[in-house]
This record gives sequence, structure tokens and C-alpha cells, in this order.
Amino acid sequence: MDLQSGFHIIKILHYIISTTFLIIAIALIYRSVIGIIREYDYTFFDKILSSSFIINLYFQLIFGLILFSNLGSSLGYDYVSADGTVSAVTKRFWPIEHIVLMIFALLIANLGFIFSNKSKESKAKHKKVLIYYSLSILLIAYSLGAIYLF
Repeated sequence: MDLQSGFHIIKILHYIISTTFLIIAIALIYRSVIGIIREYDYTFFDKILSSSFIINLYFQLIFGLILFSNLGSSLGYDYVSADGTVSAVTKRFWPIEHIVLMIFALLIANLGFIFSNKSKESKAKHKKVLIYYSLSILLIAYSLGAIYLF
């Protein structure tokens, strides 16, 4: 296996984990909103979803750092044309911004996990999961959209 195929395998794994994360995030937000509105108990399944959310973020961080390492350096940028150079210059800091925002998103999600586990009432647990995990998801969405917006 050469370096480029290893890079593509890690990239595919990163995409699969990201898709799984999206499914877990949607389920978690839905259950939190319903739990707050209908005052459902914070069940073992909710705790499993919260743990899966955090674990998934850690896996994304690990695979993202591997992708950020020198594995992809052989792919390079297109510096042949002026448009390619401008595009490369405007996007050159995106990987660093993305990693920093992902670390903040992971930190916020961890705080939400800790605070929700320390809460006594189910409604308070659902609220903390909804607030902190939604902030984390918004940071992730901004980080992913920044490459296309700026």
C-alpha cells in the first residue's frame, strides 16, 4: 500500500465517521427537544447517544489529525494558474482553522456531557445536552462551511 492509497482510505473512514456523527447528532437533538417538551426521562439510551456523540468526535479528531499530517502532502495544490494560486492562498489556512474549531467543538461537547451527567433532573439533562451539543454542532457546521464561504 502506497502513501496515496493510505491517505484515501483514511479520508473515506473520516467521511464514514462524519456521516455516522450526523445521524447520531440528529437523533440526539430530536430526543433532547422531545425530552424537554414532553418531560421524558433521561434514559440509558440517551446516555448511550451522548457517549456515542463524544466518542465519534474523538475518532474524527484522530482521523482528521492523520489527514492533516504529511500523508496528503504528495497531493499538493494547483499553482499553475493565477486562479489556482488565489484559490490555494485563500484556502491554505482552512485545515488549521478546521482543526482548532473541531477541538473547541469537542471541548464544548465534553462540557455538555459532564454537566448533563451531574444534573439531577431529566429535563435539566436534556437541556444541557441540547445547548452544549447544539453549540458543538454549529461550530462544526461553521468550520465545514468556512472553506466554501471565505
